[in-house]
Amino acid sequence: MSKRYTFTIEIYTSALVITGSYDLPLYRRVSDALNSRLHRYIVLRDATIAPADRVQHVQQVPQILVDWSDALLVASISEPDPPPDFKHAQPPRNTQPMMFFTPLFALRADFYKRTDRELIEMLSEMNDDFVPLRNITIYPHHSGAPVTRSFGCLNRHHIQVLYPLGTAMPNAPVPSSEAPVHDVQAQDANI
Repeated sequence: MSKRYTFTIEIYTSALVITGSYDLPLYRRVSDALNSRLHRYIVLRDATIAPADRVQHVQQVPQILVDWSDALLVASISEPDPPPDFKHAQPPRNTQPMMFFTPLFALRADFYKRTDRELIEMLSEMNDDFVPLRNITIYPHHSGAPVTRSFGCLNRHHIQVLYPLGTAMPNAPVPSSEAPVHDVQAQDANI
């Protein structure tokens, strides 16, 4: 029997919260597995499913298939230990506290930022569908208490607004105080 690595994950869609065991044949981070795009569906076993606005109405199912493109956020509840020979090669990174807004919730988290790139540059060049985040606090828009998770990945296609906390974005466009002011009311009066 081959070794498998089991993660307990929580998937937030626009209407549902789904929790279950996610098995991987090779060890890697959940965000790396999702960004590999090997399968359209995430297969979970020993799962629960509930409406996002009524999480107390939980239904248990032995197995469920979730379309990963509909996932707003995939959060890790528990992760297996990596194998002793596991090496994750990546450029040096710092974390930047950020706020993200999706249709369902606001999220405060630490974003992994490369040390050789500005934040705006990294965000503009990002190709991965799921953005790995640490120290996540989820604030539902409509109701419910905030939820914290140590690791998760946010679907960048569902991010509506984002901003860094505690610092300005270098090289972000800012209005010039010397730029001419366009007077819309005066223009409308001339029509």
